[in-house]
Amino acid sequence: MPSKIVERIARQTAVPQLFQILAEELPLSDLQSLLLEVYQARAASLREPDLAARAGRGLLKPSNIDARLQNQFDRVALAVADEFEAIELSPVGPLGLNRVLGAIDQNSVLTTIRNAEVLGDSTMAMALECWRRKGASGRERAATVRLCSSHRLIRLQPFDTAGYTPHFRLFAMVSAGRDSGSNAFELQHLGEHVRFYLKLFRALNGNGFHFGGSLVEISDTAITGALLASQGIAPEQVQESIRAHRVGGSERFLAEHGLSLPQAIEDPGRDLADVAARHKLESQVHRLTLLKTHLAETLRDFPEAQLRFNFARLEGLAYYAGPCLRISPATADGERYPIVDGGFTNWTARLLQDRKERLLTSGIGTEFACFRYRAAT
Repeated sequence: MPSKIVERIARQTAVPQLFQILAEELPLSDLQSLLLEVYQARAASLREPDLAARAGRGLLKPSNIDARLQNQFDRVALAVADEFEAIELSPVGPLGLNRVLGAIDQNSVLTTIRNAEVLGDSTMAMALECWRRKGASGRERAATVRLCSSHRLIRLQPFDTAGYTPHFRLFAMVSAGRDSGSNAFELQHLGEHVRFYLKLFRALNGNGFHFGGSLVEISDTAITGALLASQGIAPEQVQESIRAHRVGGSERFLAEHGLSLPQAIEDPGRDLADVAARHKLESQVHRLTLLKTHLAETLRDFPEAQLRFNFARLEGLAYYAGPCLRISPATADGERYPIVDGGFTNWTARLLQDRKERLLTSGIGTEFACFRYRAAT
């Protein structure tokens, strides 16, 4: 439906069907040509004072973090991620990339007039690359693809947390493969991603950063969604209220609705037995039990980290499908921030039209890590 602004413009131009013409009837190629002509004319009328007046917008300012520090972060991350192929992504993706795959509001993305959009999530672009590589049948489809990338992203939603900016660098990873049964893919690759980030924190601690003991949290969207539904909370309510960039959003939502969800589970098989039986979630809880055993083995090499299962996490319910990952290391002053986020998605399964395809994505906000976790000098 057109917004009030569009309705006002339609009235002022005396073209009542303006929105319908532009949004539905005009081919995209013609719309692109029209807008190119419009912006060419607009740009021709601009002068130096116009540039100066606009240059102060937060979206247009350079990063506040020293470029050498960010490059140092990337250098260490790429060295640690030696099992992942490092790729350099295009700055833009196809129009609708974030909306189609991640159900992200198009207004949160910088859309161009050339039927493309500036990347707001590099994992979606890497999912497309996995689709391209696995598009053929046979050996290519059966292969596992591991990719990593450091990329500057743009997101246009308002930020009210210090260190969060409209454009920022993200180091992201994806693992794409096929379900081989017994949750083998989930166990192996979730363990690989967790191990990478814990190794990264150790390596960065020797390069001018301070990452204290990490809290590794595992969630599952199916379990959290079922618990919310049993309390009368529809998915749309969560999507309207929860934003990943707003720290503490889950806690505020649950408090406002008078809800309490399990958030510090150590043994899902034991502590969620009643939940599994009541909501027919036996397979999901069994998978988490296997993950607990597998990740406990992984964390033997990282005694500074602790593992727990958190089903009060509401961020990503419409984004991930199944197990989710969040890692919150401690700063020098004892604060924790969820700087690592990840989980399984159905993106490659949808792109390849194959339900046996699996995709795990994760990422760490380089900018915020450099802002909050640089060692005191």
